[in-house]
Amino acid sequence: MTCYGGVAAAAAHPSLPPTTLTTLPSSSSNTSVRVRDVGSGGAEHPNTVLNPTVDGFKWRLLISYDGTHYKGWQFQQTPPTIQCILEKALTRATKLERKDLHLVGASRTDGGVHAWGQVAHFVTPFNYDSLDSIHAALNGLLPPDIRVREISAVVPEFHARFSAKGKTYHYKIFNDAVMDPFQRLYAYHVTHKLNAAVMREAANHFIGTRDFSAFVNSSRNDGVPNPVKTIFRFDIIKMVIKSHNDLAPKDGLVSLICPFDCR
Repeated sequence: MTCYGGVAAAAAHPSLPPTTLTTLPSSSSNTSVRVRDVGSGGAEHPNTVLNPTVDGFKWRLLISYDGTHYKGWQFQQTPPTIQCILEKALTRATKLERKDLHLVGASRTDGGVHAWGQVAHFVTPFNYDSLDSIHAALNGLLPPDIRVREISAVVPEFHARFSAKGKTYHYKIFNDAVMDPFQRLYAYHVTHKLNAAVMREAANHFIGTRDFSAFVNSSRNDGVPNPVKTIFRFDIIKMVIKSHNDLAPKDGLVSLICPFDCR
């Protein structure tokens, strides 16, 4: 799954393959700026009102992670989540408490979802003359399946979630009788032969503006303000995976990537 700067809740449960998330902000700056931000500790409700309550310097993170061993982004005491692990690293690197960092992620992903570049932001009461040291410190404190790719200062108006412009989701399907063990964590296994041409035809019916109320989990009462979304693209891409023994294609070994852009 790829998400450009905003909320993303990708489906990743036992019946579906893990997905990949990428987030990109709508704006950033190379110089630090004074900001006022909401003090939610990162655990925002979808209807959170962004009242300016905290003075500080705001920083943007671009994060990559393998979500196999995590129960999504959102902070929980147990089991481990991406936000929980990242906040622990930030508290050690900045010497601040979790409540002072106000870490906010671009999306609340489900367990098993991977990210190529998820955006988050946090605040500090002090400035950094150079970000190299904290960047290196964070990656030194984080486990090897989570990495901060970039850290930069951002303008006061930037918000990792509400500056969203759109999202792209990527789902991979491994279509062969025998699952490749090297793909098992990143693709869904389908043994019967798939027809990519028919799938492309069906995908066209999803493009446009739709009301997704039927997909809302009413038992959670998330209070989603607007279930109407626009899907701009829905591509079915057939890929041939090379044999592990040589560079020749192996018949029947394909990967179907199904991205769609929406907002």
